[in-house]
Amino acid sequence: MTYSHLEHANDLEPSAGHHHLIEKCPIHKEDTFDPPFYVVSRHEDVLAMVTAPTQWLNGDGPGVFFQVGGVLGSADDPDHRRQRKVLQDGFRPAMVDALTPRVEAIGRQLWDDAFNRDGEGDFVHLFAFPFPAIVIAEMLGIRSEDRDQFGHWSDDIVNGLGGGDLSLVEAANAGIYGLVDVLVAERQEIIEAGGTPPDDFLSVLTQAYLADELKYSEVRRLCQQVLVAGHETTASLLSLMLWRLIQQPELMQQLRADPSKIQWAVEEFLRFDSPVQGLFRTNKEECEVRGETIPERSKMQLLFAAANRDPRVWENPDDINLDRFGPGAKPHLAFGWGVHHCIGNVLARREGQMALRWMIDTFETIELTGEVKVNQPFILRGLTTLPIKWTVRK
Repeated sequence: MTYSHLEHANDLEPSAGHHHLIEKCPIHKEDTFDPPFYVVSRHEDVLAMVTAPTQWLNGDGPGVFFQVGGVLGSADDPDHRRQRKVLQDGFRPAMVDALTPRVEAIGRQLWDDAFNRDGEGDFVHLFAFPFPAIVIAEMLGIRSEDRDQFGHWSDDIVNGLGGGDLSLVEAANAGIYGLVDVLVAERQEIIEAGGTPPDDFLSVLTQAYLADELKYSEVRRLCQQVLVAGHETTASLLSLMLWRLIQQPELMQQLRADPSKIQWAVEEFLRFDSPVQGLFRTNKEECEVRGETIPERSKMQLLFAAANRDPRVWENPDDINLDRFGPGAKPHLAFGWGVHHCIGNVLARREGQMALRWMIDTFETIELTGEVKVNQPFILRGLTTLPIKWTVRK
């Protein structure tokens, strides 16, 4: 029977499917989907493709369907380089350091509101989803009364990457663009009147548009991409980390005994449960991969999550080892690699480190109270529900 990647992509524990691909079919054609696509799973193949951006293109979109007019992670150079230049200063380590007190204040308020006493609830809704969503919305300049809407829009857009309802994607994009139009117009009026606009990404993008560094369509799309990418994957990281701590309480004990492990523990959780399962590239011309001829402009999913479990690279890859990472350790591929390495990785790591510290400092006991559910897009991996009951440390 022909193996179907899609049948196993949303398994609660996806490692069995990953290892089947790595060992049995390192170049796999998924014929059960329309359009069909290819999948590579071994670390060396994924790394070779992400470091060959002129051969394996982003411009047809990171999802399974062909997309036109993308930006940043959905664009190729020179457009990608020009767009990234506008945003990159806001995501550099020094800027994230400067933002950290505000990020921590946002997260701490949410955390204390939810977990200041013994209780029960859904961790995804109580904390994992709203924390990074509020942070990225505030960085962009989205008003607080508008933030609830974009969470739903973001879900619809992510679902579309894996073949979800494209009409919902169109509606979500229209909603985001309408919101952006209003906020950009406000900033443009301030700038043209000689005033100082708010200190946020929307002002940076507006100024770049007025200086002819960005087209207006790019301003809209960059806001959409930053909003979606800035919170979906981080929310997944937070909920998956807590789920693993519940499954393996000895990890919590190790972190309490040595909190200096927190920074590197986040790297191991990223490797073990990569929130981005795998994005797509398109080959510029016909080529050969592991002896198979890949026709020109075929969609190829680079399965980062499988590469991060490749036993040729990682010793005991299906074990969580909090000592695996540290200075000089080989990097994982959870944020991709090369010129399209995730621009927001420093912020995502910082949010993960904060949340992990609060978990080990707060929870005395923690247990599941219901079913853990995985999201459906086979592009990303995250939890839609994590129902828990907890007691707090005295």
